[in-house]
Amino acid sequence: MELYLHAPSNYVIQNVKISLHCRQTAASELDLICVVTTLSSLTIAGGAAAFSKFENWSYFDSVYYCFITLTTIGFGDMVALQKDNALNRKPEYVMFALIFILFGLAIVAASLNLLVLRFVTMNTEDERRDEAQAIQVIIF
Repeated sequence: MELYLHAPSNYVIQNVKISLHCRQTAASELDLICVVTTLSSLTIAGGAAAFSKFENWSYFDSVYYCFITLTTIGFGDMVALQKDNALNRKPEYVMFALIFILFGLAIVAASLNLLVLRFVTMNTEDERRDEAQAIQVIIF
């Protein structure tokens, strides 16, 4: 996987590893997956806290809403900004919702992209190993 595509995360991971005096300071795929998954979880948790407050939903319902929204499943059973004419009366909440969705979509998409790429590379490595073993069996 080309890790330079995730340069900001690489930079942060390398500096953290240097400050912790780790032997290996280069960012690995697993490091990137952990960072982006943590960011996704924090985004969902933070968004859920805000939506719980603004929409008077339970925290669990807010987590559900954030997850469904950011993974673009979007069942439509819960919709933000529908109560008390919020679009006209609460511009700060509208801005929060828009920024949350855009920022959250980017983070969750990056997380899912890294996970899918990892599974694809694992599958490719397994296929290459199986092919090499089959060739060895044919030769001997």
